[in-house]
Amino acid sequence: MIIEDKIFLTTFDLFLKYGVKSVSMDDICRKIGISKKTIYTVINCKKDLIEQIIQLQIKRDEEDITTITASSETAVDEMSKIGRHFIKFLKKMKPSLIYDLQKYYPQVWELIEDQHYGFIYRTIKTNLKRGQMEGLYISTFDPDIIAKLYVEKTHCIADEENFPSSKFSRPLLYEQLFMYHMRGISSDKGLKLLATIEI
Repeated sequence: MIIEDKIFLTTFDLFLKYGVKSVSMDDICRKIGISKKTIYTVINCKKDLIEQIIQLQIKRDEEDITTITASSETAVDEMSKIGRHFIKFLKKMKPSLIYDLQKYYPQVWELIEDQHYGFIYRTIKTNLKRGQMEGLYISTFDPDIIAKLYVEKTHCIADEENFPSSKFSRPLLYEQLFMYHMRGISSDKGLKLLATIEI
């Protein structure tokens, strides 16, 4: 593994476990077993490192979701797999990671909102249209509106002020959002299929 990949992967694991603010450059260097001089040949500062890691993670996440979409048998199957993907990630993530990014690195958080949420919106909108064509979702809603509402709800459950992590589990919040969304859009046929699927 080249040093750049090792830095990014190790640092991302540390951020998932401890959040962004509490992980220092010294912690990262110690964990990888390199000097600060070496790490600064790859990145300019901690903010630069965070931004590069988030960009890389967004790319990987979008590749995973694109693979899920291509391999899913139905729209309901696709959404359940996407749901499992996010819940698995949230279970590994310390809740303070989102808070740290929002508070201390707002430009990086803005990057997530602009790039990743845009991708999620397009994915959900396409899924909604697919589900309507398959007869698994009711035909009376507007996919554009529902996709935007879905993205706004994911914003809402990520917000520490709305749902403090001391009281609410992020995986549980997402699971509840998923079921709320799916039960609201599914036809009778879709609900029967949904009942057979676990997330």
